[in-house]
Amino acid sequence: MKNKFCSSIIVLLFALLPAAAGAQALPDNPEPARADSSGWSRVQDLANGEEIDVAHGRSHAVPCRFAGATDDDLFCESLFSGREYRFSRAEVESVRMEDKRRNMRILIGTFAAAGFIWGVAAPPSGDNGTPRFLVGLGGAGIGALAGCAVSLPAAFLIPGRLVYRRPPLEHKPSASAPAEEQAPTPPRTAAVSQ
Repeated sequence: MKNKFCSSIIVLLFALLPAAAGAQALPDNPEPARADSSGWSRVQDLANGEEIDVAHGRSHAVPCRFAGATDDDLFCESLFSGREYRFSRAEVESVRMEDKRRNMRILIGTFAAAGFIWGVAAPPSGDNGTPRFLVGLGGAGIGALAGCAVSLPAAFLIPGRLVYRRPPLEHKPSASAPAEEQAPTPPRTAAVSQ
């Protein structure tokens, strides 16, 4: 019985394999890449309402909800006060996704799954008749609590995904840099009066 079940699953997997391989094929006419090499087009493609952090030259990064972007400006609303911001493209240093909540969910889910697997895979502890599934649920609960304890501080330390970074400015020689080679000036001689 068990052998027939495993065989039928293997046959089903091989039957679905061509469909899965076709889903990973490249499209016939891929869309060409945009000419904007600075990455500003990625900012323009963000969905309205996404939480972002905008770093600009005046102060620290501003957490806000994306409201739109043109070729010259970025618009967003404050997460806390509802204030609207308008940043010129020239003053935006970087734009990052606000991923703290996503990172917390990933870490909590990972610890809960690890706790469930640990609970189910653990050898039975005595003959008390507790089903492994219940032990697995207990392990998942412990793992979720551990995930909360770990993810809360870790979520604030992991930066969000980078959407845009202003390209570095071209190198301009500074005033303290040595000037180009100049022809030596002849030494001055003082006129001696007699």
